[in-house]
Amino acid sequence: MSPVLKVHELRKAFGATSVLSGVSFQMRQGEVISLVGSSGSGKSTALRCINFLETPSSGEIEVMGDAISVVQNERHETEIVNAANIRVFRRRIGMVFQSFNLWPHRTVLGNVTEALIYVLRKDKREAEETALSALSKVGMADFSHRYPSQLSGGQQQRVAIARILAMRPKLMLFDEPTSALDPELVGEVLKVIRTLAGEGATILLVTHEMRFAREVSNRMIFLHKGIVEQDAVPEELFCNPASEAVNRFLSSVISTAA
Repeated sequence: MSPVLKVHELRKAFGATSVLSGVSFQMRQGEVISLVGSSGSGKSTALRCINFLETPSSGEIEVMGDAISVVQNERHETEIVNAANIRVFRRRIGMVFQSFNLWPHRTVLGNVTEALIYVLRKDKREAEETALSALSKVGMADFSHRYPSQLSGGQQQRVAIARILAMRPKLMLFDEPTSALDPELVGEVLKVIRTLAGEGATILLVTHEMRFAREVSNRMIFLHKGIVEQDAVPEELFCNPASEAVNRFLSSVISTAA
């Protein structure tokens, strides 16, 4: 079976600052991979480049056989090859952010049906049925007529996840989905992600919740200064760090990951 995602020599610089320096990896269908590493290692930037919310400086990204390459032309300008596939990528990829990004003037149901109606062109009844099914999966169907301001942070993030689920993406990207939550609300969001992983969703997750990453991931990719320092199953990464950078990071978080 062909990989759902291929990332090859992904590079990203902001001015003179290099954030990604040639990241390469692949994902199979149903695989859960956690991107881990110290702050500033390029984890969130990698996610944003995969979905082309940030344009890479160079490299190639392939989603289910459709590829986009970014090259530097003879004038040293960034050129996107097969840019039309960006729209294809965004139909296949769902992304959950640190902030919830819900429309404050729309109900929970309205937030989830918005893209179904205006992007997928579903009629209102079908969109609402699909939205309620997604909300049920994250335990939020009973809150469908509330507004975001009436929800806790954990509830808002679960609605954000339902909004993505309703679009039935082939790949889900989670960028620190619990970082904006109070500690007592983190568990309810992690429970939803754990359920999705158990049901066979393909998930690329950026997280500092190392205990959770160790339990839910098929593989963990450690980024350090914009490169892949180690790509291994969780037990291999924790028991046999590939470098001093990995070892130092694990030593700093081991009390929460053990």
